[in-house]
Amino acid sequence: MTFARRIAVATGAAALILLLAGGAIVFAFFHTFYPSAPASAYPPAQDAATAQRQDLDYFRHYLDLNRSYTPQAREQAEHLLEEYAAKPGSFSPAQFDLAIARMVALADNGHSRVHPGPLSRRRNHLPCHLYRFDDGYRVLRTRPACAELLGAKVTAVDGRPIDEVADRMYEYFGGPRNHYDQFASVFFLESPELLQAAGVASAADRLNLHVVLRDGIERDATIVAEPADADAPRAYSDEYLSPQRIEKEPADWAALLAADAPLPMFLRDYANPFRSEYWADKGVYYAQFRSNADEPGHPIGDFVARVKREISTDRPRVIVLDLRLDQGGNFTTTASLMKNLTTLANSVEHVYVLTSAWTFSAGNVSLALAKEHGAGKVTVIGAPVGDRTRLWAEGGTLTLPNSKLAIGFATGLHDYTRPCTGQPGCFWIMTFYPMQVATLEPDIRVAYSFDDYVNLRDPVLDRALELARAQ
Repeated sequence: MTFARRIAVATGAAALILLLAGGAIVFAFFHTFYPSAPASAYPPAQDAATAQRQDLDYFRHYLDLNRSYTPQAREQAEHLLEEYAAKPGSFSPAQFDLAIARMVALADNGHSRVHPGPLSRRRNHLPCHLYRFDDGYRVLRTRPACAELLGAKVTAVDGRPIDEVADRMYEYFGGPRNHYDQFASVFFLESPELLQAAGVASAADRLNLHVVLRDGIERDATIVAEPADADAPRAYSDEYLSPQRIEKEPADWAALLAADAPLPMFLRDYANPFRSEYWADKGVYYAQFRSNADEPGHPIGDFVARVKREISTDRPRVIVLDLRLDQGGNFTTTASLMKNLTTLANSVEHVYVLTSAWTFSAGNVSLALAKEHGAGKVTVIGAPVGDRTRLWAEGGTLTLPNSKLAIGFATGLHDYTRPCTGQPGCFWIMTFYPMQVATLEPDIRVAYSFDDYVNLRDPVLDRALELARAQ
């Protein structure tokens, strides 16, 4: 064999080894952090008792897939599972959903949960939608049967203070409490079927709401629920803030605000998840992220490139990064931007990051990276974010074979207070983004009230601009 031939063979062998090693690493990565739930192989269930028995048996896989349980929490979940498995068929469909949700919620992790949207669509719901402001729950969208309550404050449900009812239903969600209050509580509060299954409502088909109407008059209103609708819009309550028609929303739903209302910046054009503006007279560049992933018709890579280019060109004194409605995605799509916000132009004196309980998952990583690399130039304004500095994410979904209840499990440890390398379950990608952020709490807390909403004010952005003027 010639020398050249030997070199070629050696080079090819090395390339093959590298390719195989790379493939093995990729396989191990996805197997570790994005495993598929085992296939179910149960015979068709002939009755409710058999269906529930099979689902409970299959749920045992969840205890192994979801790595966010502490040993004590897993023990509690196993104890409940044995208790429930001893009485299959004794649960109504809604009670069964809540039994599963209760075991999942013991993980107390925001990414480990029965998915609230699908849960809501499988149970009945009121013909009105609620939103939780800092000063209480308000009715923001209605169908004709609930139209008289549009804009009303709901203070009690079936004779119980609404906050007490929300407290009770938290048992079925877990994770950071403020995120539950903002994100998930309304899914429970709008369903008589779920509330009755939990023992906090007297009937499964209607609720008696005690409300304060917008003119200050207090009254009770009994609202009959609509049946479950698998085709209901896939929307969270943040979308209720916009008067725009929600995708697949029936035409008889009415919003509180007029369609042509001059909305504050963070609520404009809600179908667009990314927005940027440069206010040259203020020397302020504003960028809003409501996602860390590609959204239909809105590739995030293009927006990130645009933001970098605009900051370099416009040379603002101040950047306002609005993450108040950023519920996450893939944090690596924005990581380089967040790490370099203060160095994209030497004109940048300060960055104000706006947050709320909606700021979640990859949205929190964006905040943590901005703080880690901001060289003391970053101030956080608004409400506390919806997740913790140490949490479990990644993972996938386990779906029960008969009830079809969808449950998210978490597999990868994130820690923004210190590098998690070497800790069991550390998400490998975090190795490339080590952080030591003491807290994600806002430096300046600013509330957002119903009065702010109806009067089209944005006190959080206003505070940032006030500080920018004094910069």
